[in-house]
This record gives sequence, C-alpha cells and structure tokens, in this order.
Amino acid sequence: MQFDHRRAGGALLRAAGPIAVAVAVQSAGNLAFHALVGRMLDPADYGALGALLAAMVMLGIPLGALQTAASAHAAAHGAGRATTLGTLRAVTLWTLPAGVLTLVCAPLLSDWFHLDGMAGAAQLAPYLIVAALLATARGLLLGTRRISAVAGTYLVATAVRLILGVALALPFGVTGALVATLVSEVAALAWSVRVLVRDREAGSGTTLRPRAVGGAAVAVTGLFLFSTVDLLLARHHLAGAESGAYVAAATVAKTVLALPAAIMAAVFPRLVAAHGLPGRARTLLSASAAVAGPALFGAAVVAAVPALVLSVLYGDGYAGATTLVQVLSGVAGFTSLVTVLTNAALARRSWTTLVPWAGAVLEIGLIQLWHGSAAQIAACSAAALLPTLLLIAVVEGRAWTRRTPVLQGV
Repeated sequence: MQFDHRRAGGALLRAAGPIAVAVAVQSAGNLAFHALVGRMLDPADYGALGALLAAMVMLGIPLGALQTAASAHAAAHGAGRATTLGTLRAVTLWTLPAGVLTLVCAPLLSDWFHLDGMAGAAQLAPYLIVAALLATARGLLLGTRRISAVAGTYLVATAVRLILGVALALPFGVTGALVATLVSEVAALAWSVRVLVRDREAGSGTTLRPRAVGGAAVAVTGLFLFSTVDLLLARHHLAGAESGAYVAAATVAKTVLALPAAIMAAVFPRLVAAHGLPGRARTLLSASAAVAGPALFGAAVVAAVPALVLSVLYGDGYAGATTLVQVLSGVAGFTSLVTVLTNAALARRSWTTLVPWAGAVLEIGLIQLWHGSAAQIAACSAAALLPTLLLIAVVEGRAWTRRTPVLQGV
C-alpha cells in the first residue's frame, strides 16, 4: 500500500490542533507572567529571575525526550494503570540523583547568577524531577491519543502560574515567582496522572527503558542549548539592568518558537513514516512550512513593532531594547528551520542531530570573546546561527532528496 503523505500529514496536524491552541494560550500566559512580574521587580532582579527561569526550562527541555519515548512506548504497549505507575516510578528513580546533584550545586549556581541567597537556585532540584514526570505523563497521554487531556495540562499550568505569580512575586520577589512556576508544573502533573490512572486496564505492564530516550535526548538538548545559551551567558557577563533588558528582548523573541514546537510534535511522526519512501522531500518541505512558517511570521510581526511590544509588556523601562528584539526575533525565526532539520535527522537516526551542539559551542566561544554589551551578545548569537543552519540544511537536504532505489519483488 502506498503511503499517502498528504492525508497522513493532514490528520496529524488536525490532531495537534488542541495542543497548538493550548500552547498558544500558554505562550500568551508566559508573556503575561513576564510582563506582570517584570513590572513588580526592578530590572536587576528581573534579570536574575529570567536567567533562573531559563535554567529551569533548560533542565526540563532535555527531559522532553522522555515525552517522545513515552509516547512511542504507550502507542506500542498501552498506558493502563500498571504501565503508568511503573513508568512514573522508574522515571522518578532515574531523575532523583540528578535532582540531588542540582541541590548540592545550588551554591555554585547562586554565585554564577549573582543571586542573593540559595533559595532560588535550590528550587531547580525539585523542578527537575517534576518536569521529568510531567514530560513522561504527557507522552503516555499522547501515545494513547488523549490529545485534549494533554492540552488541558498546558491550560492548568498557565492558569496556576499566572495566579500564583502575581500573588507571590510582590511579597517574595524572585523566590515567589519561582515557587509559582514550580507549583504550576505540579498542578499539570496532577492533572495528567488523574487522567492516566482512571484507566483501570493494566496494559502490557512494561515500563519505559532508558535506552529508548537516548537519541531523542541528544537532539532535544542540543536544540535547546543552541537557542538559549545566549540568555544564560548574558546574565553572567552583563550588568544587572542591561541583563534585564536582554532577558526581556530574548523572552519576547523566543516566544515565537512555542507554537511551532507544538506543531513539530505532530509533524515528527510524519517524518519518521516518510523517510526512505518516495516523496519524502515533499514531506520535509511541507513540515518546514508548517513549523517555520508561523515562526518566521511571528518574528516578522514582532520585529516590525518592537517598541510597541516592549511598551505593552514591560512598560517604558525597557524602551532601549528595541534593536535587541529585532535581532533576536530574526534569530528565533530562522532557528525554527534548524529545529525541523534536526528532527528530520532524528527521524532517520543520523549524526546530524549533533549539529546544534556544534552551533552551541560556536555560540559560546563567540560570546566568551565578545560580550561587552547586549548588542555584541545578540550579534554573536546571529553569527553562530548562519553556519549551523547552512550545514544542517546541506546535509539533510541531500539525504531527503536522494533518489530511493526501487526494491524488486516487494
């Protein structure tokens, strides 16, 4: 039977609709959270908060590989009560040592980010464990096609974070905003587990294995490091107020990647199914349009009215960051192409998934050499993007357009 690329792709994109809507709401909520908290804190404190929130996401993003692996596992074996509880128990055991290590390193992290006390950095430890469990639970739900339940987790997390963020940031500052973020993830996890354990069937009873997560972890971690390391280094190298301006600009710019990331989750299985079959180049092109199109459009809109966006979200205190917003929005838009091509490499299990890692190393090297101002750091981020995108585009373009030999007798 011939694989129908258009029909399969359309079905996947329609299935991703609820998640795409929920992620759009989450992105708006994330901007609202930053806008509200950014107005409550002075720029120096907001810079510290932004760096810690980026570190939280950086800890959680590699665990997004758990979502991919758990989704595949649930699709193959089911996700009844026994499978769910066994898998979540296993993931807890895997991530507990990492959480303890993060807690031990809290003093070093506090010094790196120039924080007052260790309370903020210490919260990275429980966040790591909760993020791992939430990614796994979402994967199990996706694998059993409970798409609306996954969308619900994003909506719950957004609502809890906004409400608690406003309530806790004013009296407790950076620590209160971080507590709101952690509790929002706990609420989303509770929502996921509640849906999963209502399934009384045992399923196969098999649990997720660590080796199933490895390849996806390499790709996801490299992508996130490549797209976020500039923000972390900006906090380290720049003075308090200037680091706050960079965090504000980067937060606005990188928000354009949230919705395409949700679409990518739906497109990735299509890439897996299409690789090795005739017409796969068309599949890659349509995937690129579906993912990078919204990102580039969003980046163009933000870059066209940066002053208005900053004024609405953060007030007049960040008016000087308009050029940063324009540069970083462009970088974020074209980074979405790197995301698609890296997922294409993952679909065919290629070494090309390491290209974003090389790009991140290049970006770190450039920023370490030139970090005298926020503009220099943004320029270094843009300079690292160009060779990274060109390399992965050439390699994956050749792989996906190479003629597939027709097997006789099959």
